[in-house]
Amino acid sequence: MNDTGIAASATTAEQLKQFADRMENLLNEIEGLKSDLKDLKGEAKSAGFNIKALDRLVAIRRKDSADAESELLNDLLLYAHATGTRLDLAMPEGSEEAA
Repeated sequence: MNDTGIAASATTAEQLKQFADRMENLLNEIEGLKSDLKDLKGEAKSAGFNIKALDRLVAIRRKDSADAESELLNDLLLYAHATGTRLDLAMPEGSEEAA
């Protein structure tokens, strides 16, 4: 019975080491990806793009659906209208039906 306990401990220790190794590798990959993302944002910024807007666009695109974003925008427009707050929004070309 003592033999089984030692074998289980060795297996548990090896398993723990494997998890720690995998976590370390994943964290290293994440650091590399963060660096790549920072470089990409730098490229986009030097090309004249607004990084905050680009970040928001990507966040919207990553959602399962843009419905929540659309609902938020509709609510914002409604609240702005109700409070008399003027919003200067740039409308995409060809979307003149919002008059």
